[in-house]
Amino acid sequence: MASFGIIDNHCHYQLRDGFLEQMLEGATEAGVEWLCLNGGGERWRQHGNDGVMAAAEAHPDRIIPLAFIHLGEETAEDVRAWHSAGFRALKTQYPRDMYDSEEFFPVYEAAEELRMPILFHTGISARFIPEHDRWNVSSRFMMPLTLDRIARCFPDLTIWGAHLGYPDTWHAASLMKIHPGIYFDICGLPASQPTLQPWDELLRDEAHWGKLVIGSEGNPQGFAPLLDRYRGLMDEHGVSAETQRRVLRDNVAEALGIE
Repeated sequence: MASFGIIDNHCHYQLRDGFLEQMLEGATEAGVEWLCLNGGGERWRQHGNDGVMAAAEAHPDRIIPLAFIHLGEETAEDVRAWHSAGFRALKTQYPRDMYDSEEFFPVYEAAEELRMPILFHTGISARFIPEHDRWNVSSRFMMPLTLDRIARCFPDLTIWGAHLGYPDTWHAASLMKIHPGIYFDICGLPASQPTLQPWDELLRDEAHWGKLVIGSEGNPQGFAPLLDRYRGLMDEHGVSAETQRRVLRDNVAEALGIE
């Protein structure tokens, strides 16, 4: 067990009775101190930004609020308003166009200026509810290579990519190597070695392992198994205790200004 509090930067606030308490309990048992909480609203059967902020206000020593931005619907002015309201970072998924569309550049510019990291869903995305069967969106808009242009145009923006871009893990791992501000989590990836092999080869250098962050999606029963997986992979590759701490805490802590 780590002697420091772990930070999970990828937790969804589900619309289920008692979910918040269950999530906090599961996190505590696994040694997770801080939860970066987001919610896409009823279209994903999740709480929206108001619910996320209410949870953060109720648990200020455990929850860091992330504002969910629907790219193509909300604007840079919304980003500034959320920052003023106390949101520390942004989460996005299912944009109306490619993530690197210039339509969204004012949002990224505002986030960079305000030092608000952005958590991007990357790779294939599931169908969540029956109403999504006729929803004009595409996983193609969220492939990891769309982050390349954003990282080049906004070099001071911290970019968190979810799921290592699965199934496009090779591109995601390559982006982590070349861009200082891009980090990925590995939640949701199949555990089989063939799936992990491409990025495993890319991350032989310990510095590249240090570009991972912890993201679990907030399943109350999922914290401990995911952390076991991270630790197992890092131990297997001889990753130092210092770098493991970066993965488990410091990468996110530095981006959010947490001591």
